[in-house]
Amino acid sequence: MRFNAFNRTALRRRYTALMSATAEHLFIKVRHGEPMAATDNLRLVAGLGIQDDINAHGLSPRQILVTATSELDALALQPGALRENLVIATDRPGDFQPGSCLTSASGVEIRLTMYCEPCKQLLPLVADLAGLIGRRGILGVVVRSGQLQRGDALELIPGRYPELPDSVYQKFLDFVPTIPRGRVVRYSDVALAIGADNSFVRAIPGYIKRSLASGLPLHRIVSARGQLLATIPHQAELLLAEGVPSTGAIELATFLWQGERV
Repeated sequence: MRFNAFNRTALRRRYTALMSATAEHLFIKVRHGEPMAATDNLRLVAGLGIQDDINAHGLSPRQILVTATSELDALALQPGALRENLVIATDRPGDFQPGSCLTSASGVEIRLTMYCEPCKQLLPLVADLAGLIGRRGILGVVVRSGQLQRGDALELIPGRYPELPDSVYQKFLDFVPTIPRGRVVRYSDVALAIGADNSFVRAIPGYIKRSLASGLPLHRIVSARGQLLATIPHQAELLLAEGVPSTGAIELATFLWQGERV
């Protein structure tokens, strides 16, 4: 049988019927201070996020924000109002939670990491930010690259990944072992990687002190300027054993890790 346009359309409709979600709206933010821009397609890059989006970063668990149409409807908000990148319609709202993932026929895969907390920028939309807790949407990272188009059928797969812990300190403990041998990160990079606000850099020295007996490679954490930390014993020697020389500070242009594969 000839596989004509009619057959292709029928196959697409059947495939869509089997899927559990649809990409209803897509948005991108290119610069801070600018509103979300509606678009018909997004280029997703594994380990980075949305190409050309301000939140694309290899360390971040907040590369993309996904919201359900049901929540927007319940809150009487228009798509894009919560500064989300992707609005989905799904017939399985119970599966829309951290640890689940979204996949498409084009090969895209998005791992849902954690609920997005309300921020003060949303105050003009709601009377009480507390009413948005757990309802703003779920953050995610791009696991597999591809093009995502408005109207694409998506599969919402529950329990594909472990949920990220609620404890910020536990996120810190989980992140430190992922820093590659022979590379370093700054306080600000750690805050980004654990999905915390940049103000959390003030807490990181305390996290390091609490973890000195843990056996974690804490020596791979340096200051904003690449300086070694007085709280970490034998840091210079440990880094040198990994091929990272220092004279009190690390050459960040060479050894800074930003989440790329090494």
